[in-house]
Amino acid sequence: MTPSSRSLSRVLAALSACAAMLTVAQAQDAKPAPKPAAQTKPAPKRPANVPPPTTAEQMAELPHADEEQRQAATLVHYGKYVCDEKFEVFVERNPVFDGYVDVRYKKDVWVMKPVASKTGAVRLEDTRGRVLLVQIPFKSMLLNTQTGQRIVDSCQHDMQRGAEAEAKSSGAPVQRNLDAPAPAPAAAKQ
Repeated sequence: MTPSSRSLSRVLAALSACAAMLTVAQAQDAKPAPKPAAQTKPAPKRPANVPPPTTAEQMAELPHADEEQRQAATLVHYGKYVCDEKFEVFVERNPVFDGYVDVRYKKDVWVMKPVASKTGAVRLEDTRGRVLLVQIPFKSMLLNTQTGQRIVDSCQHDMQRGAEAEAKSSGAPVQRNLDAPAPAPAAAKQ
């Protein structure tokens, strides 16, 4: 190799090294190009009035529901309840455990065990012992069992509103308290 070709190859090697360093430096300084607005999809949002789903922690230690509990779960009115001052309570079947119910109010969610009573009331008992939802023929209420106070009262599911309207139209007394007797079964009416 001649001295001039050695110098030329050194110059080319130096230029190549400089170009490589410049490319790395530009890549470090470069910001990713923003995606066009048409391609960006917003994350799906839950409606503002629906609390988040039940957590795995809340369902971790649930015992299997016995037949009595599963039977009581069939008496629960599932769906939206409209309460005093337009508050809403949502009652849904637990998606994982048969015989359990998820009750949602504002940002709170409770996993509850349904228990039927002889008076016709259905109690939904929080598996952690903090809250109780009582469902009677014409209304429901959500209670804090630790303080003994009602969280929200006069909640009505569509079924309860219909039962109350039917009772009023037939002239039957409408009692909206916890001592209300269970309505007579349709077969017993003559």
